[in-house]
Amino acid sequence: MKSAVARLVLGIALVGGVSSAALAAEESAKALPTLLIKGEVVSLDSSDSAAALLKVKDRYGFETPIYLESATKIMQGEAVVPATSLSAGTPVEVEYNFDVNTAKRHAVSVKVTPAVPAAATPAPVTPAVPAAATPAPVTPAAPAAAAPAEPAVPVLTPAPAAPAASSAAPEAPAQPAAKKAPATTQ
Repeated sequence: MKSAVARLVLGIALVGGVSSAALAAEESAKALPTLLIKGEVVSLDSSDSAAALLKVKDRYGFETPIYLESATKIMQGEAVVPATSLSAGTPVEVEYNFDVNTAKRHAVSVKVTPAVPAAATPAPVTPAVPAAATPAPVTPAAPAAAAPAEPAVPVLTPAPAAPAASSAAPEAPAQPAAKKAPATTQ
């Protein structure tokens, strides 16, 4: 379906005087989406003269290879820095385009971010208490006599035995059984 529409547009363009090469160039010149990765530099391989290869490790531990070209801006604050300043462990934010035809990432800009200290959480704030308001510590008075120590294991004493039933004691009368209503049949 898509190719039929493209042929129709191409046919109309040829009739209208537009060359097919210009139409094809316009179709391939679509802007690639810009993606962002934050992480730290793992390595920078500048042995290739066309584009240096920067490997960035994100917070999940994945290493992403990104090509740095001559048009790539590398910024630290407001200053432009050379690619050689990207050493291992440097925190960076890289904006890049992903080319689906070559499956390569090409950097648009690299920002060197300031390192965040590991203890970035603020310390809890305790209210200041004036020295006069704090009471002096109270020491307990020494006991007059040493109390006997509690046994570590409780001592079990046997329960008193039930009195033996004698024949002289009258027995309690049995309670009468509850009367049941007669069943009715219909």
